[in-house]
Amino acid sequence: MILTYFISACRANKIKIAVLVMSIGLYFALTVSLLTLDKILPELASLPFEKIGVQTIVQKVGVIPEQMTGVIFPHSNGPIYSDEITKLNNLDFVENSDTGLYFWYFGDVYKNAFGVDENGSVFASLLKQNIEEGSFALADHNVLVTKDFAQKNNLSLGDEIHFGQEIFTISAILHSNVSGNIVPADVYMSLLDSQSLASESSEMKRAYKFLNSNFVNVVALNANPNWQGDKEKIIKGLDKGFIVFSQKTFSKEVADQLKMISSLGKIVFAGLGLVMLVIFSLLAMYNFKTREKEIAVLRMVGWGLKDLKKQFMFEGMLLLAGALIIGNIISVVVLMFLKTQRVTMELPWELSARPHFMPQQNAINRVISTNLPVHFDPVISISATLIFFLIFGIIYYVSFRRIKNIKPSNYLK
Repeated sequence: MILTYFISACRANKIKIAVLVMSIGLYFALTVSLLTLDKILPELASLPFEKIGVQTIVQKVGVIPEQMTGVIFPHSNGPIYSDEITKLNNLDFVENSDTGLYFWYFGDVYKNAFGVDENGSVFASLLKQNIEEGSFALADHNVLVTKDFAQKNNLSLGDEIHFGQEIFTISAILHSNVSGNIVPADVYMSLLDSQSLASESSEMKRAYKFLNSNFVNVVALNANPNWQGDKEKIIKGLDKGFIVFSQKTFSKEVADQLKMISSLGKIVFAGLGLVMLVIFSLLAMYNFKTREKEIAVLRMVGWGLKDLKKQFMFEGMLLLAGALIIGNIISVVVLMFLKTQRVTMELPWELSARPHFMPQQNAINRVISTNLPVHFDPVISISATLIFFLIFGIIYYVSFRRIKNIKPSNYLK
């Protein structure tokens, strides 16, 4: 009886019901797509750090030296001393860290060099995983060089590299671009050797007047993934001179490309949702209004309020179920399309510093491009379905209260 009556009602209101079902289905698909994109945003924003395996890089604003000779720190890589590193390590969200010293060398051959802690958990491990030839050895003035740098300068294992009067021996050849252009270096040496070179640099001593020789200029932090809060704000609270690169650095850039989850996109989505709820409420009330005579007749032939409530709730839920099935199908199609779309992120110069006045050295690829890693998530779909049933069910239930005001006697002639 209920189903037969429902089918008859649908046939009598084909256009109205079709518009209602498609509208809800489309908005449901939009909801699922938005929730999916919002879920993958952290994954996308962390992509630039994927190769080095940390979530946060901390540097410090430095100064521009008077002359570019010998060892030079980029102006985004001022010295960070041991007491500052201790403060960073003591932050609640920090699980472990690693440090390094990045510098440019202007001499017979220009070099980008990076000093690493041989026992460090991040940079040393990264280098060990990317050895193409030779072995990991940084003690006794040994260095590792990238394949590109070795080929460009006709270098091989056992050859010597000069940093002023200091001579280093190549112990290993690394794959090119081992860090994904995060603090990109051509030559990797021990942290102690890099600190010694920097401490003896006349330009660096003039620029920074080093407090001691125990300093770095790159700190990599591994954070607790379950910690909630603004890491950048907390780190800069320790020292306003800190420059922080994290997921947040790239989140806005990605969100701007994915307009649906940008600030404007969320406002538009919320606005559409409000309009959808208002329209559905009005349609529900209009449905009862236009069917008042029909309801009165049903009451005269013996239908009670409980029977009418069951009938109209059944109609509403069945229509909603149809709309959500259509919405799920549309969302699958939309997500398949989104999976073919690409987003790009550009590394800040400070995170991959090369001399501006040397175009050839500065011409590195700072753009990271990738397809959206989206897929249909059953958890998101089921959660959205339950929420839609709850919201629209409440609206339909509240609208049903109008039936109590429909008196059969008003339609007797």
